[in-house]
This record gives sequence, C-alpha cells and structure tokens, in this order.
Amino acid sequence: MQNVEISLVGLAAGVGGSHHGCSEGPNFIKQHLTCVGLTLNWKTMITPQKPSLDKYEQISLLNKQLAQEAFSLAKGNEFFISVGGDHSCAIGTWSGIAEAKRAEGDIGLIWIDAHMDAHTPKTTESGNVHGMPLAVLLGEGDERLTHILSIEPKLKPHNVVLIGTRSFEEGEAALLKDLGVRVYFMDEVNERGLEAIMQEAIKHVSRNTVGYGVSFDLDSLDPEYIQAVSSPAEGGLDPDEMLSALELLQQDPPIAFELVEYNPWFDQDKETFSYIRDVFLGLSSLKRTIDQNLEKVLC
Repeated sequence: MQNVEISLVGLAAGVGGSHHGCSEGPNFIKQHLTCVGLTLNWKTMITPQKPSLDKYEQISLLNKQLAQEAFSLAKGNEFFISVGGDHSCAIGTWSGIAEAKRAEGDIGLIWIDAHMDAHTPKTTESGNVHGMPLAVLLGEGDERLTHILSIEPKLKPHNVVLIGTRSFEEGEAALLKDLGVRVYFMDEVNERGLEAIMQEAIKHVSRNTVGYGVSFDLDSLDPEYIQAVSSPAEGGLDPDEMLSALELLQQDPPIAFELVEYNPWFDQDKETFSYIRDVFLGLSSLKRTIDQNLEKVLC
C-alpha cells in the first residue's frame, strides 16, 4: 500500500481546563505515534511561552499562533489534523480555517463532544475556557477570543451540528437553542444509530458551505472504554461505532480534523492511545481518498 503523508499542527496547552494533564497529550502523540503506511508531518507544536499572562490573554496568544498555522494550510487546500490540548484550541483551528475560506464562503463544523462547550463568561460556572470555544466561534464571548484574525464570527449557527451531547448547563443550552444550532443528544444517537446521525450531519454542514471540519473530543466516547480524558461523562458513544462513522467522511472529505483532550496521565494501560492510533489509521484512508480525488482533478 502506498505511503500516505498527513500534515499536523499541535497546541500543547491545558490552560483552558481545570486539569492540565491534557497539555501533555499532543507531545505524547507526536513522540510515540507510529503507523505503518502513514507519515506524520508535524508543521508546528505550539506551547505556552508566557505563563504570567492573564488566562484569557494567554489563550488568545496561543490560539492566534494556531490560527495562523491553520490559515496557511487551509489557504493551500491542504487537509490537516489539529491536535490539542484542551478543547479551547478549537478557537485557533477553526478561526484560521474560516478566515482562509471566507472569500469563498462559509465553513461548517461537526462538533463531537460530551459537552456543548458553548458557555460565555456570563454563563460559565467553572470559568474554564475549554467550556467556551463553540460559543466563541459563533461570535459570543470575550473579544480577545472572538476577534482572532478578524472581528467576524467564524461559524454561522445553521452550519454547525453537535453529536454525542449529554453533559451541559442551562446557560449554554439556552444559547444554542436561541441560535438554532442542531444538537444530536445521546438519546437520539442511541435511538437512531450513530451512522445515520453522521450521514445526516455531513449533509447538514455541507449544504450551505464551501467545506466543513470535524472537532472530535475524546470525552465524547463512553468512559467505560476510553478513560484517558479530563472530563469523562457516562453513557457516551461506542468507540467502534465511532471508527465506523468516521469512515463515512470519505464520501465527502472534510477540510481538517481536530482531536482533543487526550490526557496521558490517565492512560496507564495505553488503551486510549491505541484507540487514537486507530483513529489516525482511519484518517490515513481519508487522506488517501483526498489525494486520489486531487489526482483525478489534475488529470
């Protein structure tokens, strides 16, 4: 089988959450992940350089750096994987991509997560920014985060779907309901099946956009099987079903894929790391499809 190369960017920070173990996730993956037939081309690994800064200032600075890297890759139409850290890195990943594609049109986003991550400073109970990135991308929240690369919202509500939601607070739920964001709660996933949900989600985020992305929080998975995350929530997605659902992305490949919240501190048996390897192997098949489609266009 022909070797596949995938570009990656990493943001090794956990300042947005209450447990900083996930800050070691990106570098752990970079140092230890090897897959036969897959070359991982790490473009950058961003780490905190000014810990004395205010929390919002520090997260803003880190995400500006990530946004610039994502902008360059998306501008060159290069599929890539963004690896966090806590989920506040999504602010940088999708801000960069949205601005790179803005002249062409809007982007869509599939948010696979146990949590909504749609708090603002006014509604948050914990004050943790990793509970805010989706709201930020929708233009809600602190301007130091919403104004990265531009003052425009990075996502429009009708171009966003959430999958696997089961742990959230009233304030963020009210925001997404008011905005009209489509949320596939776990009870609907269990009733209809993840494959059907994923197929519907891809169509939803593709219909009015020039492309879409996937932000995959490992805590979306059931902690009975996947435990190395900082904010587990019972009753999550089945890991094997998720791998099968990710194969559906090949039908309409995304612009980029984001994987976040791996906490190696809690991965003594390396089961979660092994699962991450399986995800990357699936993404190698996706990248192969993208490369083949590109060859057809060039021919």
